[in-house]
Amino acid sequence: MLCILQASIAALALVPAVSAHTWIEQLRNVNDKGQYVGEYGYPRGMYSKTDPGYNGFSMNFEIPAYQQKTFIEEDTLLCHKDQRQQKQSKDAYPRLQAVPGGFIAMRYMENGHITKPENQKGKPEKAGTVFVYGTTQPKEDEKLANVLRWTTDGKGGDARGVLLTMNDFDDGRCYETNDSPTFKERTQATPNYALGQADSGPGNMPLFCETNVQLPETAAKGEVYTFYWVWQWNTAPGEDPGLPKGKDEYYSTCIDVDVTSSDTAFAAEAESKFALGQQDNMSVAVDGFASRTAIMTDALKGEVGPIFSGKQTPTPSAPGGAPSENPSVSAPAQAPVPSSKAPGASGKPVIPTLTQRPGAAPSSTPDSSNPGDGSVVTVTDTVMITVTASPASQKPSTLVTSKRVASSVISQNPIADVTPPASRAPPGVAAPSAGIQSPPSAAQSKLPGFDMGNPNGAKFRGMFT
Repeated sequence: MLCILQASIAALALVPAVSAHTWIEQLRNVNDKGQYVGEYGYPRGMYSKTDPGYNGFSMNFEIPAYQQKTFIEEDTLLCHKDQRQQKQSKDAYPRLQAVPGGFIAMRYMENGHITKPENQKGKPEKAGTVFVYGTTQPKEDEKLANVLRWTTDGKGGDARGVLLTMNDFDDGRCYETNDSPTFKERTQATPNYALGQADSGPGNMPLFCETNVQLPETAAKGEVYTFYWVWQWNTAPGEDPGLPKGKDEYYSTCIDVDVTSSDTAFAAEAESKFALGQQDNMSVAVDGFASRTAIMTDALKGEVGPIFSGKQTPTPSAPGGAPSENPSVSAPAQAPVPSSKAPGASGKPVIPTLTQRPGAAPSSTPDSSNPGDGSVVTVTDTVMITVTASPASQKPSTLVTSKRVASSVISQNPIADVTPPASRAPPGVAAPSAGIQSPPSAAQSKLPGFDMGNPNGAKFRGMFT
């Protein structure tokens, strides 16, 4: 017996100290009397602290630190890379056999978050909240944000799962072995012993914390039911000088259980071959296991990042106001084109610019009762050009920004102005057009090299030399 105890203590000494890392290490069924019953159970991809090759990240999954981000996003994954498939790591770590309507204790180490909570600033009371979600439709690429939206009525998020319970991380009795007042107080109230150690004398074995969850009554026997254990331990904004906006910090464990009858799940005694290398001898759940709750009961409110707030960073406007994304060809005649500016005191003409790709041709149709309306045009091809106005002493120049040929601009009369009468602007004000912005001067009747009088259509002439 002494050898077993010495081996357990030696194993504990060899385990790397990993601060702020917690995951589910074991599951136990709890009967109506609050006793642990049946065989041990384990999460997906289980790796014990005493297994060869174990390191602090074999089971730990800190979110969203794995993405090197401060806050979770819609694509943030929920499960550790070795827990995304419904697989156990080996026969020594079987699934828990669970009963519909039965309670389960999900056991984990507190790692100083309870006995030494002063180690980090801005952390929530009771070392944060554990939320447990359940589903019969798990995904390998399960996203944390979606699961956090699941609700007790099963209608939240994508409605594939349900929020089953929320517990304070601190269950009121667990502890690590250290020199803290909390450890000394709790080890006296609830001493813990290594498996096989006599329940006498001082207990020097760390005591697992536990989350208590009830498997839904509707869970079908013979099927697999999936739990997502999610610990929310975020840093509040304005508390830690190094994190003025706060920080998201979640830990998760993804777990499958086999749903069966109580005769099967509760009958067998826990076998040592399925025990942890550091197995303790605790045999009962925490007091009030069937009615536990938490200070924080809404995971969305516990999130400190922007993902659930609905807040968006506004796009800053350009100085003087940004032009409209969709300037309309039917703008009032007195209004200038959004990209134009009124002539300055210097009297220099305004140079209008093309602010976006031209839209469709004007939707107005010719008035058959007024055949003399010479302003009607039919545009079958659209060309993107920028017309640059020059001072009155110089001839305007034309800069063609597209090498597409403009054709089939048909008019009943030679056109001095292609703007319909209803849209014409007063002299000196740029008028809107379907893809072409004219210079402020109305005196220019045609463009150099652009013959608008050609009945076979306007052509570019000598403009690409």
